[in-house]
Amino acid sequence: MLVISFIATAFLAFLLSRIDHHVKFIPIILFIILIFAISEIYHLPALIFIMLFGLFMGNFDELERFKIIQKLKPRMLDKEVGKFKELIIEAAFLVRSLFFLLFGFLMKTEDVLNPHTLELAVGIIILIYLVRAAQLKLFKVKLMPLLFIAPRGLITILLFLSIPLESKIPLVNKALIIQVIVISALIMMIGLIFNKQEPDENKVKFDELENDDNVQ
Repeated sequence: MLVISFIATAFLAFLLSRIDHHVKFIPIILFIILIFAISEIYHLPALIFIMLFGLFMGNFDELERFKIIQKLKPRMLDKEVGKFKELIIEAAFLVRSLFFLLFGFLMKTEDVLNPHTLELAVGIIILIYLVRAAQLKLFKVKLMPLLFIAPRGLITILLFLSIPLESKIPLVNKALIIQVIVISALIMMIGLIFNKQEPDENKVKFDELENDDNVQ
């Protein structure tokens, strides 16, 4: 998948350096969907491909010291990726909104308040945040507010639904999944409310004003 992702990114950079048409982003999306579908057909880790593809797209200009990469004009790809990122952010927000709307329609009150799975759901949540805290400490990253940003959602549901019937465990049911998703979302909401940070732009403006005062 590493090799496939690199080849796909290089091919995409080649196309962007040759295409002068104003429609560029939809072909990129269709190209990603095509490789994703082929990966699913041959039982390859398609989600890992998406991750590696995004990693290569965001850092392809770091390889421009190689002559072969320079011919693909990685700077042009980097510029287009910035525009592509804005489009993906908008589309991702739309997909998440529609998903949670549908999720709300399908959710039952007895699943959210199921006492038989609540203890296990709380235990899973505690384990998630303990592992996250250990990772942040290991890489010496500030805990707040990143510790709270660990919600479960679309991927959790899709992975749960993809489990074959013969492989499912009775204890791990829809009620447990719903409770983990709801609790993690509530923790993220509360954590972000009580750990507000000033935007980076304000900090930059403040530093610039401070530098101007020092010069004067």
